[in-house]
Amino acid sequence: MRLSDRYILREFLQALGYCLAAFVLMRVVYELFQTLREFLGWGSSILTMAKYYLLIVPGAVAVTLPAAVFFGLLFTLVTMSKNNELTALRAAGCSLLRSCAPIVAVSLVLTGLLLLLNEMVVPAANGEAARLHDMQKALRKVEKGMVDSSQLTFVRYSLTYVNDREKRTWFFGSFNTKTLSAEHVIVDCRPRGLPEQSINAQFAYWVGSHWLFQNVKVITYAPNGEPSDQVTHSLWEPVAINDLPEDIVLYSKEEPEFMTLRQLRRYLKLHPGEKLAKFRVNYQQRYAYPWACLVACLMAIPLGAGTGRRSALVGVTVALALFVFYFVVYYAGLTLGKQGALNHIVAAWMANGVFMLMGLVMMWRVR
Repeated sequence: MRLSDRYILREFLQALGYCLAAFVLMRVVYELFQTLREFLGWGSSILTMAKYYLLIVPGAVAVTLPAAVFFGLLFTLVTMSKNNELTALRAAGCSLLRSCAPIVAVSLVLTGLLLLLNEMVVPAANGEAARLHDMQKALRKVEKGMVDSSQLTFVRYSLTYVNDREKRTWFFGSFNTKTLSAEHVIVDCRPRGLPEQSINAQFAYWVGSHWLFQNVKVITYAPNGEPSDQVTHSLWEPVAINDLPEDIVLYSKEEPEFMTLRQLRRYLKLHPGEKLAKFRVNYQQRYAYPWACLVACLMAIPLGAGTGRRSALVGVTVALALFVFYFVVYYAGLTLGKQGALNHIVAAWMANGVFMLMGLVMMWRVR
């Protein structure tokens, strides 16, 4: 590696670190203003609040990394351009493209790291932060004697789960993720669109391959949708009802940001008949958003390197306008895609494609 490459990389990584730290801090402070009053009202400890805000850091890093690449690289190149260091490199026979090749390589590495972060860390951290928030909220029930405090870590309340492939809808008063048991359970079975069977159980237990219901009332419906039969069982064990407990817990929230790519694929498989635009867009978004690091790099290089030829204020203004415009296009595409007005692949990749092409054209013009 050339001496100039090491110098440019050092300056860029230092600026990137400062920008990333600043953006993550801003994100955490924003969340603090949103939730601190709630935690104080619930009487949460300082340790609990600190854990919650630490859990949102991975998500903040994932969201702000492309912006940190853009502004860090822009600052680095503007500084070098003002100090005539880029001019010196060109005079020595080193083109702009060659000088910035290590930065492009680092941007590609960051793209891969962001993809792994979004898959392996962020969903789990977001889910744990949401669980911690809900658990603190549930402490109110402990104070009223409605819930045993020892069960707060494992119990979920008021869950709704839809298995569209089997046409079953579950309603849980409470669900214990440790014992895989539930109370006040209703299962609505509609395999042909009309109600065929309704199961109302006081308790339900997962027995390894299917569900066991206790103190249950089974209502059977006629083809016209009217109840035709009602049977009561102290214990009832229908082996065909085998919805997995982990699916019930994970997919009851129906929030894709808590799911990995593997879990999203399984959700799409289990719910083929639903309106799944939000999940399809989020699935493509997991692949598309990390490439924003490379897009930011390709946009920042010509903007930063060309600042020396014009007013710095003009250069910064143009850079900010393009940055804002990128995210306007990006989130507009996601919104249209989740509403079903735009193909999910186009919705997730549109901004990257347009601005990557713009960046390549701009780089070619200032080469």
